[in-house]
Amino acid sequence: MCLLEQLSKSNDNHIAIEGETPLSFAALQEHAQEIRQQYSFLQCKKIALCFTDLASFTIALTAFDGWCKAIYLVPEHTIALPEDVYTWPLTTAINETIAATSEPYTHTCWLIATSGTTGTPKWVSHNLESLCRAIKISTKSEPLRWALCYQPTRFAGLQVLLQSVLSAATLVDCSQGDAKKRIDNMLRYQVNAISATPSLWRQLLMTNQLSHLQLIQATLGGEIADQTLLDTLSAIFPYTKILHIYASTEAGVGFAVSDKKAGFPASWLNAEVSHIQLKVHDNFLYLKPAHLADKRIKTFLDAEGFLNTEDLVHVANDRVLFLGRASGVINVGGNKVHPEHIEQVLLTHTAVQQVKVYGKCSSILGQLVVADIVTKTPISPKALQVELINYCKNHLERYQIPTRFNVVENLETNATGKLIRQSSEQKTHE
Repeated sequence: MCLLEQLSKSNDNHIAIEGETPLSFAALQEHAQEIRQQYSFLQCKKIALCFTDLASFTIALTAFDGWCKAIYLVPEHTIALPEDVYTWPLTTAINETIAATSEPYTHTCWLIATSGTTGTPKWVSHNLESLCRAIKISTKSEPLRWALCYQPTRFAGLQVLLQSVLSAATLVDCSQGDAKKRIDNMLRYQVNAISATPSLWRQLLMTNQLSHLQLIQATLGGEIADQTLLDTLSAIFPYTKILHIYASTEAGVGFAVSDKKAGFPASWLNAEVSHIQLKVHDNFLYLKPAHLADKRIKTFLDAEGFLNTEDLVHVANDRVLFLGRASGVINVGGNKVHPEHIEQVLLTHTAVQQVKVYGKCSSILGQLVVADIVTKTPISPKALQVELINYCKNHLERYQIPTRFNVVENLETNATGKLIRQSSEQKTHE
């Protein structure tokens, strides 16, 4: 069943997209049908969708799923497309007439670009079934008013979009602008469900307006959810359902943790959780999905069918804790330092609101550890340096302690809401 057919079951008493010009479910279906009729030559062709605005993007998705052979979701960065792909909105007039087939292409392939964190971005194929595997369609979801904080061309953003429209909930575009603009939109449209990266959650906390929302659900994903942030959100929203989700574009949705604790239970290892199996080998987290929509991923599986996530973890007592991406390890005189681990420690200090840890090249030690800090209240850089060094001595090994703490006004995030970890300082030598 295609997206348009599934939406026909929705209760039209709800708004699909909230904004200056609200879009109802009935209007969404009507516009999608109009596109199919007006651009019939696109039937069974390949289409690339560029994000212009949420309503237009959702209408196009609804029109082309079950109609086109493939949908390429074009991200904000450049990634090559096959030559036989039409770009939507159409960039040039199509003069040729192409006969449409009598039946829609019922098995549309959705292609999503990876972030490129571990290499060159590549296209990964999914279908509507694989994308919706973790989506729970229930009448209980209808009152939700979701804030879309990810670009919908990304896997995380697409999950929020599909969860919202398939469960007849309301969706508000909060994917662009700074934290102040986003929180203003959330308040204006009375958002009660947010899915965002931990970095964006911290930025929203800095507006001092987050507590004005009556949240029913808060979801964290894309980065490590540290205990300090989980505790902060739990204190502000004691009756809110708080989840942190682990997922990857390659394997699809992973699992969700709802106990408000960092990491996930060690009992989940070597057991099936949310249709996947998990294991740890050489400190790497591996997962084995029940189904892989992209068969090419099979070439990266081990002998048991597990995929290496490239995420490093540490098993402590009854918990599996995330250390960070293997590609981000800092080499300090032969010692491996995980920047995310240092960040989690620094975030427990009362003066620290946000932090980014990265490596700076050193001719003597290979790399040095540097931290950029956003403070909760004004403090002199010199006093902060002394205070944080003393704090780190009680919580970190000597080689893990940052050699410099830079006080900054804000930390830049990319279109997915994640910290941009590359810094100009990493290219310099000392």
